[in-house]
Amino acid sequence: MKVLITIVYVLVFLTIVTFAEDVRINFWHSFSPKSMTGKALQSLIDEFNQKGFKINGKKIFVDSIYKGGHGSFNNPYNFLFSELLKASYEKKLPHVSIAYENWVSQFYEVDVIRDFNSFNSTEIKDYINNLYPEFRRSSEIDGKVYSLSFNKSLFVLYYNSKYVDAIPTDFNKFIVKLEEIRNKTGKAPLYLEPNEDVFIILYLLSVSEDFFRMGSKIQPLFLGENLQKVTRLVNELESKGLIKWTDNSYEDFIKNRAPIILATTSKYTDLKMRSRDYYISPLPADKGKIYAAGTNLVIFKSNEEEELASLEFIKYLVDPVNLEKFCISTGYIVPTLSYSKVYNEFLDTNPDYKRVLEYSKDRIYVQQPVWAWENVRYFLNDYMLSVFVNKLSVEIQQRDLEQKVKQIMVNQNLKYREGG
Repeated sequence: MKVLITIVYVLVFLTIVTFAEDVRINFWHSFSPKSMTGKALQSLIDEFNQKGFKINGKKIFVDSIYKGGHGSFNNPYNFLFSELLKASYEKKLPHVSIAYENWVSQFYEVDVIRDFNSFNSTEIKDYINNLYPEFRRSSEIDGKVYSLSFNKSLFVLYYNSKYVDAIPTDFNKFIVKLEEIRNKTGKAPLYLEPNEDVFIILYLLSVSEDFFRMGSKIQPLFLGENLQKVTRLVNELESKGLIKWTDNSYEDFIKNRAPIILATTSKYTDLKMRSRDYYISPLPADKGKIYAAGTNLVIFKSNEEEELASLEFIKYLVDPVNLEKFCISTGYIVPTLSYSKVYNEFLDTNPDYKRVLEYSKDRIYVQQPVWAWENVRYFLNDYMLSVFVNKLSVEIQQRDLEQKVKQIMVNQNLKYREGG
């Protein structure tokens, strides 16, 4: 009996020691475990944990923590951001998280994130140098890289080949094509959700300017005449019966109500599994820009051992083989200029997706890392709903939007000047 008790004590002691020797990394993200993306990500995390990566002789173990909220109307990215802000205030930040570029600028200001250059990692240097130039530029603050592109996607058009044969990449010809489809089908060809993304995309296609001018202070460029131009464009599309407002364009599409919808490349894999009639096309951006969505990876400051362990995990996520597998299974784009043989084979078997990448890569637009952009997005969303759904006074709503943006930019520029 004494021998048995001794063995139990030894096993318990060894278990405690082994657990204590683990370096545990918390990874926050907004991908539901039930979603295709969540499952693909968890698969990578499980593989990393099983491979037994070590730092200072201690095994690295990554805990995947979903911070996307659970309400049916909840925006998972907004929920994650609010959780990160709360954790920053309470000094309980995770080791690794996904983050938009404008979030990164806020974390940079309060000095809670590591720059990747300081790790002097060959793998990370290679990854940075291989990124699309626009993704690389958007990751930099004061000449250093503070985040790495991960789950990136591009806004595109999906069309049902039963109604649409092809979509032009010239914007004026695109409008003509919409008129042809309307005349042929007797229905509005383009289904849109009245949100800030629609405004951003139409602004980039028709105005083709940055949203902010970065100088001695940050100036918004999307107000005044540019705001009026986008508003007139949307009004014209609506008055001609070329667009239909909807709460769920994706559902309209898969139920064959919508000939064309605006979405991101992250929907591609799911749609291709649903029907061979569904195709993807780049936005009509011959003279404009194409908006890129999706987040980057960041490392929050902790201790040296945990930061190096976090780096090992990120190196695994952005390893070409792992990242390409993740992108093929989810529809996210590989954000690098070169691909492996496997990914090239995937592109060759999906020529419509390949065309989107080849056309878009030199036209990509990523929001500048201006922290006020988070507020501006909300303002633009309210503007779209007020003007095009609730049909409130355009003049009053434009004045209200400009006042809100100018106020938030005062706060932004105070910080901007303090930072040099």
